[in-house]
Amino acid sequence: MNNNAIQSRLMGQAISSRMFSGYAQANNIRLAQVVSKKLTAAQEASGLHPTLDSLHTPLRPKALSFEQSAFLKNYRNNMLDLQSTAAQATAARTRQTLAAGSSDPAVAEVAGRLEDLSDRYTVTVEQVASGQVDRSAAIQADAPMPTTSGSLYLETDKGRFDFYLSGAGMEDNREMLETFADRVNQKETGVTASVQTQEDGKIYLQLESETGGDSGFTVKGTLAGRLDIQKTEAPQREAVYTVQKNGGEVQRVTSDKNTVTIDKGITATLKKPGTTQVSSITDAAEGMADNLSRLVDKYNSTLNFLRQNSDRGWGVRDQLRRMTGISTPDSSREKIGVTSGRDGTLSFDRDTFLTQARRSPRDTQRIVEDFTQSLREDAQQGMKESSGSLVGPLEYVQRAERTQLDPVNVLSTYSRNGVYNLMNLYAAGVLMNLNA
Repeated sequence: MNNNAIQSRLMGQAISSRMFSGYAQANNIRLAQVVSKKLTAAQEASGLHPTLDSLHTPLRPKALSFEQSAFLKNYRNNMLDLQSTAAQATAARTRQTLAAGSSDPAVAEVAGRLEDLSDRYTVTVEQVASGQVDRSAAIQADAPMPTTSGSLYLETDKGRFDFYLSGAGMEDNREMLETFADRVNQKETGVTASVQTQEDGKIYLQLESETGGDSGFTVKGTLAGRLDIQKTEAPQREAVYTVQKNGGEVQRVTSDKNTVTIDKGITATLKKPGTTQVSSITDAAEGMADNLSRLVDKYNSTLNFLRQNSDRGWGVRDQLRRMTGISTPDSSREKIGVTSGRDGTLSFDRDTFLTQARRSPRDTQRIVEDFTQSLREDAQQGMKESSGSLVGPLEYVQRAERTQLDPVNVLSTYSRNGVYNLMNLYAAGVLMNLNA
């Protein structure tokens, strides 16, 4: 009888020993993971950031396979290319285009496309059309953190238009007035808003009716009072100008509007008497649009690369999560034509960007710099991921964790079967003793 009990007890102890060795195995895996994270954190805190060539992790494989080495090279190239493309996005770059440009925008601003790169127009403005002109009081252009805000009501022959405009959050007074002018010009009010600069460097908001004659408008509202917008004594008259194409015949034209058609597909806004040349221009905005389009394409290709390799290691997954953080909606990025899709990819609307770049170049430059800087920082963080985290034994760790969490496994960390079996063996020994 005693022998049966002793044998049962020995069997139970053996199984118990194996069960607790399972606990030890699970704890060793968890400990290795914690040590790996602590080591990486310590290296970063000391300024010794792990790179793709530093394989100092407890889970480091003894040797990299050819496929793993190729992946690490591709990963490194993707991160470096993304940094380089982001850095080039804000670099000064121009491109020869069919876009028409004016050699003297102070005389006439030109928009549209030439039929041929060799086309050249000479435009001479003798007199600009003048309707009603209202101007605000002059203010310092670079005064920071403006807070002027209020309602603005325009009454024209096209109806009544209500605006609420605020300068809160703007960089300076110039950005504030340019934003106000943009908001007014977004609606077909019959009034053109612009920001003018005086000889002393101060600026003011100008509202002008599009045509001469009897066309007029009324400005009201709290913002009109705060900006001190008042009607000027400018006389009303028609615009007079001449156009000569490619050295040919000179044509003299009159118009009751300052926005006129120079040729098919080309319009000009007459500003003041003088002569300007209209021809193909090297457009910095077009050059930046090219750079930004390449950056968005590179971001999307890098994101796709990470998704295809997300099962390799936790470092790849961390970088994927880091980069998809840029996919959250952002109203400032949308102003330059960069929008986010549901899958985290980005898209670029060139026309939206060019419109914003020509309307507010300084604001556009700031938004582009913020956007590209965020991508560069993400790529730099990606370069700090250790090779062990990128090609580490993620599959082995996952398999070991599944084994430890398997409820059917007798030695599972979270299984009661091992305890039940041990108790059953003790009970069987007792029964054998009673029946012997």
